[in-house]
Amino acid sequence: MSSVGARTPVGLTATPTAYLHRAAHVVMQSSPILDADEQPATMAVLPTLDPRMTGSERAAELGVAALKEALEPLAGIADDERIKLLCCLDEHLERPEAVDLVSKLTREADKLGAELDVATSTRGPAALGYALDKVLDELEKGTSTLAVVGGVHTDYDPKRIHSLSVAGRLFTPDALDALIPGEAAAFVVLARGTNARRLGLPALLEVHDVATGMARAKPDNDESAFEASALTAVVRKVTEPLTDAGLRCGWMLTDLSFETMRLYEFQAMTTRTQAIWCEPQYCDAPAQRLGYLGAAAMPLHLVLAAESWRGGFAPHDVAMSIAGSDGGERAAILITAPGPEALPPLEGA
Repeated sequence: MSSVGARTPVGLTATPTAYLHRAAHVVMQSSPILDADEQPATMAVLPTLDPRMTGSERAAELGVAALKEALEPLAGIADDERIKLLCCLDEHLERPEAVDLVSKLTREADKLGAELDVATSTRGPAALGYALDKVLDELEKGTSTLAVVGGVHTDYDPKRIHSLSVAGRLFTPDALDALIPGEAAAFVVLARGTNARRLGLPALLEVHDVATGMARAKPDNDESAFEASALTAVVRKVTEPLTDAGLRCGWMLTDLSFETMRLYEFQAMTTRTQAIWCEPQYCDAPAQRLGYLGAAAMPLHLVLAAESWRGGFAPHDVAMSIAGSDGGERAAILITAPGPEALPPLEGA
């Protein structure tokens, strides 16, 4: 991975986002949007955006800014490249909103003057995990020489807040077993080592494997979260390169909010996979301070990991991004710091 970009409630770019996240900065505040009980919703939002801007229009503002930052190192050197643009979106977005959002992101990427192939993944927090395997395969085969992947999310929308409130999933002083609405966008540039060196791009982290699965427990059913069979299988599958190299993972980046269903599932998974983990068994849950991340969750994990390794404040050299969507999708991505202490990168990473 060679470049990153992010826009979050704590940072207009990737670097301040990573540093303030590591400093445990909290940004929850009362918003102008009312819940189903006509009370102001507690949210984590970007204060520099117009409070009258909502929904997909606001998501586009976030996404274009993050994408622009990630693409900066490619300016003037990517004219002849074949670039894959993958946009991860929330599953609740209506089709017209999704189409408009992707078109705005595409226009920004088109400024590079490169040959562009655009794809979308509308699976919420696990969206990147479900689409990344194909992206890496295209990089390996040379179908694409570069890949720009990322996600965009915002809960700053009256319809979204009403939906969460009616479902009993909105964080309030009387409902702590819930999610804090939030917003974020993150994009990263992926390239094989040969192409990155040819273009003079740095190595910020290495992607080794991705795995996906489907869980039965969802927010709208009574299936036991403690079963955790899908998430457990996903984590075991993605760590196979670790087993082969005799290494273990010490850092987890998750999309966990305060909803107990997902917390119970995560606890069950870590209990059953202790052979995979090593000290410090550090667990990051950005959504508990920055607000719900939606489809931006896994891309933001990659940004946070890259900036942490670059800044020298990462808790471990081997990390895993873990996410789960409301539809039951579960995904994990195994990543390491670049350099001799990390695993040798897989083809296409």
